[in-house]
Amino acid sequence: PLNHGLGSASLIAHSLYQKYEMKVPDYRQESDWKKMGLEVSRQMLNYWDLKSSQYYFKPVYDLLKQKLLMRPILHADETYYTVLESKTIKTYYWVFLSGKHDQYGITLYHHDPSRSCKVALNFLGNYPGYLHCDMWQAYEQLPKATLVGCWAHVRRKFHEAVPQQASEKSLAQKGLNYCNRMFYLEQTWENLSKQERYQLRQAKLKPLMQEFFNWCEKNKITVLPGSKLGRAINYTLKHQATFEHVLLDGNLELSNNKAERAVKSLVMGRKNWLFSQSFEGATASGFILSLIETAKRNGLDPEKYLNYLLQKLPNEEILDSETLEAYLPWQEKIQINCK
Repeated sequence: PLNHGLGSASLIAHSLYQKYEMKVPDYRQESDWKKMGLEVSRQMLNYWDLKSSQYYFKPVYDLLKQKLLMRPILHADETYYTVLESKTIKTYYWVFLSGKHDQYGITLYHHDPSRSCKVALNFLGNYPGYLHCDMWQAYEQLPKATLVGCWAHVRRKFHEAVPQQASEKSLAQKGLNYCNRMFYLEQTWENLSKQERYQLRQAKLKPLMQEFFNWCEKNKITVLPGSKLGRAINYTLKHQATFEHVLLDGNLELSNNKAERAVKSLVMGRKNWLFSQSFEGATASGFILSLIETAKRNGLDPEKYLNYLLQKLPNEEILDSETLEAYLPWQEKIQINCK
């Protein structure tokens, strides 16, 4: 894949799989290769990451992004990162992915120096569908997206407000019980069709939500606003309309846990390789992680998929959308060769 270099497609794919899926940092890979008799330096491994991403993975990533922005339901989240060349202490990875019930499983990682609304606007633009997210203000600036609040955040806040020696009669416990009842209902409807789920939500979940919001409104005046319970109630009422949006479509979810699990894959890696030297390296890591996680969502072996791309793409005359369409993870030929 890379001229005048030691790295074959399978060797590069294996090193990428080790780093981004198994979370083995470059210096440990360097030591392991040396033990097996192959002098592969960490600088060479970094070079493979960067150039493979620039030449081959970025065009696939860009096409996946086009596909993602056409999906009716998305999830989004973000987490901090460290880049040594950055002037700020933290940079950020943003994660955007298609919904649970979508026929195309796509997960994309976007690295940016900032966590401001400009990043969400630049990436999502005039995206007109539903966006599952937390209540980070950047998402509120999107002009056409319908935000869907995460009930797992609400439940977490009430859980944190429950005293250690709490009884079932404590207010925080009652609020938590409301949330648990909602999640229990959703769990029982998990395998139903979109329309069946929508109808049951209107019949059972909607009244329960309204009862919960009325309960919050009633107890708001009796709880100290600065207490954990007070903050939980205020948070719930402040974003009530956004939390109710889950009722609009049967394929929407009660929580944004899908995005948080996608973030966790990056966080686990961050604990091992700690940082990137440059913005280019962090961006390349985002491309590689995106292809690995998207491959996994489509039932592929991510190492086989990377290997396949690195074998085939160098032989294509031009990597335009029409050519790359055949290399997307859900295509029949990819499913046959990369399982």
